[in-house]
Parts: sequence; structure tokens; C-alpha cells
Amino acid sequence: MTSIRDLVEARLALAGTKDSALHALISTLDEQALRDADRLDEATGPRGSLHGLPVTLKDNIDVAGVVSTAGSAHHSSAPAVTDATATRLLREAGAVVVAKNNMAEFAMGVVGRNDTFGDCRNAWDHARISGGSSSGSAVAVAAGMCAASLGTDTGGSGRVPAAVNGIVGVRPTLGRVSNAGVFPVSSSFDVVSPMAVDVRTAAAVLAALDEWDPADPTSVNAERIPVESALAGAAGELRVGVPANTFFDDVEPGVASVLRSALDALREVWGEPRRVAVPDVEIAQRQMLDMMYPEAAEVHEERVRLRPETLDPDVLRRIRLGHEVPPRRAQEARRWRGGFQRRVDDVFAEVDVIATPTIPVDVPRRDAVDLADSTRSIARFTYVWSMYGGPSISVPCGRHPDSGMPVGIQLTAARWQDHLALRAALAVEEVSNFAGGAAT
Repeated sequence: MTSIRDLVEARLALAGTKDSALHALISTLDEQALRDADRLDEATGPRGSLHGLPVTLKDNIDVAGVVSTAGSAHHSSAPAVTDATATRLLREAGAVVVAKNNMAEFAMGVVGRNDTFGDCRNAWDHARISGGSSSGSAVAVAAGMCAASLGTDTGGSGRVPAAVNGIVGVRPTLGRVSNAGVFPVSSSFDVVSPMAVDVRTAAAVLAALDEWDPADPTSVNAERIPVESALAGAAGELRVGVPANTFFDDVEPGVASVLRSALDALREVWGEPRRVAVPDVEIAQRQMLDMMYPEAAEVHEERVRLRPETLDPDVLRRIRLGHEVPPRRAQEARRWRGGFQRRVDDVFAEVDVIATPTIPVDVPRRDAVDLADSTRSIARFTYVWSMYGGPSISVPCGRHPDSGMPVGIQLTAARWQDHLALRAALAVEEVSNFAGGAAT
């Protein structure tokens, strides 16, 4: 019988072999991980739901005794005093934290660029972007360095790297998972994002984290339908909607063809998808930025004022965009969000899940990305669902006909209906038969 120590040692060895080329990790926690593995091997009594699962964490999520860099050489030199709530809950469920992941500096950027720790490389093709900002979390899963990882998702930081690396990335309902002990971008949108090579593992990780946390002001004490119920219901019972507007406009032909093929195959499971109209998609992105950028600027106010030279120039540019948004406009965006959420709720009264592309293009090459335009060109289909605040999952549904790169389908449900989004994702996984895990 394979021991937990054997499993952990195997993942650490794989990380040691692969990471010099991928730059998915900032630090490995060999001694701590092996101690935890031995403790689990020696334990008697009931096992946790994640017993022995090797996991990694984005380096803005605290692990006691380990420095959280948030992807910056200038953030912190002091080890975290306590685990983030998400870290603690993973450990209580029996997971073993084996490493901390590379990321875009301060979780700002969808490309996977990091001048300090090295640009994270796509697990399928090193010449292409790894996505961001949870770049290392996605790459570590795809390359087999861990069974699951925690990233974070503000405007698409979990779903985008999941899509381009061919894994599952979950953005839970806003307020469902605690952000305590996680370095923020924007409190109005930040969520911890479980990432895994398959839907069942991602669902198990989310279930372990699904707990109200009074220590986190963004955590919501709402009635929770257990996410494990996602795996018990029949996928054919779902009412699935496909937008008739915006989400299939200007989509690269190869991506569109993979999505059409996946949806055609799923007709046998779901029946004919219903045509829906998602309101105000492009307005929602602009309004989200009017909320997000000022909040990010507030987080980094002292750093920008006293030490702007310590920031990556693109990150500094993004933060300074927050200074250009008048407080009145940010307040108007917050009020607009409430009406937008109600209008989207009306759409979800007609369907259970809405299916869209995760990103509208084939995975871009690293040398062809315009950083200033990357949000618009890569993440324009993820921001709208962050503004809404419901659960949204990227799951691989095929490979691009020209490049062979993974293509992700994004499945979104009404707020607090995470189990429905997961159920739909499981159906996609079963029908598409995508071979998870990159060869690199």
C-alpha cells in the first residue's frame, strides 16, 4: 500500500525535475510537507475528505512559518504567523501543502509574467502564456506537481490560467470561501479559486473550504447547498442557456468550433440549449474596473506613494488607473452592480447554467501579447461573471484544431448555486473526454 509520504515525495520529485523550465513554484515546503505526510500515515481514526491529497497554494495565501511574497520581491520578508483560513481548512481535511506557487505580481495580470521569479510557462507549450494571475497554480496542476491547488480569482485570475493549461478552475460564489489570510486585490471581487485536473477533485476541495468565517468581513453567512450534491444529480435535468449576444462575437474561429462541437455533443445530455440574452455585458466590465481599480489603489497607496520603483511597471500602471476613477463614479458603479445582479438573476430564472467560452482566443504566444490590452483581449468573458458574483467554472472541452492547445468552456450558475455549475462541468468532462494533464 502506497503511503502518503510516498505520494508527497513523488510530487516533490516531479516539481524538482520540471520546475526549472516552468517557473510554477516560488518555494517548496519539503520538510513541512513530509512531517504532515508522516502524521497522516501514523494517524488512526476517521480520515478527512482530502486525506493525503498533495496541494499547492498561490503565494498570496498564507502558510504559517512561510513568507507570502504575493509575487513581489518587495512585499514581505516576514513569515506568516498563522495559516490563512483556506490553508487551515485544507489541512483539517487531510490535504498536504507541498509548495507555494508563482503568480503575477500582486495578482494583477492575466498573462503569467513575473520579472522577479521568472515568467511562468504554459504546461503544454512554453512559448505560450500560462495565464494569470494564478499562473503557477494552474501550471503545477497541469504538470502533475500536485493533485490540486488554490489560486485566487478577481476578474478571471483562476479561470483564465485553468483554461489555457487544460485544467478545471472554479470561481465560487462571492463570499462562499474565506479570504482571511489572503493578500487582496479588490475586496468587492476577490475569491479563493480551487483548481484541479478533474471536476470531482475540484468539487472536493471546494467542499472542504465551504464555511462561513466570522474573521473575514467578505465572508457571507448564507444557506449553503452542499457542493457534493453536484455529483449526485442527473446532468440531463439541467436547463442550459447559451447567450445569443456578445459571448460569441469576435471569437477566434478555432475556439468557436471546439465550443460548438462540445455543445453539440452535450445535446444528448442536456437537450437543446436555450437561447438567452445576458444583459449589459460590456457595460459590466467597465463598471467592474471602476470598482476594482480604486480598491487596488487603496491596497497599495503607501507603496505607490513612497516606493513606486519597487513595482513592476505594468502593475504600477494598473494601480494608477484607480487614481483616475473619481469616488463618485466608483459609487455609481456599486449601485449599478445591484441592478445588474437582479437582471442576471432574471435570466437564471429561465435556465440553471449559462455556457460560454472562457477566453475568446487560442492561447496567445508570450511574445505576441500586448500587456495593456490583455484584459480586453483575453479576459473579456470572465469579468462579467465576477461582476455578477455567482459561481463560474472553466473546464476543458477540447483542443484547438490548429495549435492543439486546450480550449475551456465557462459554466456559470446563479449565486449560491455552485452545485449546478459543478454538475454541468462534470457533464462536460464526461462527454468531452479531454485527457487532463500536460505532457511537458
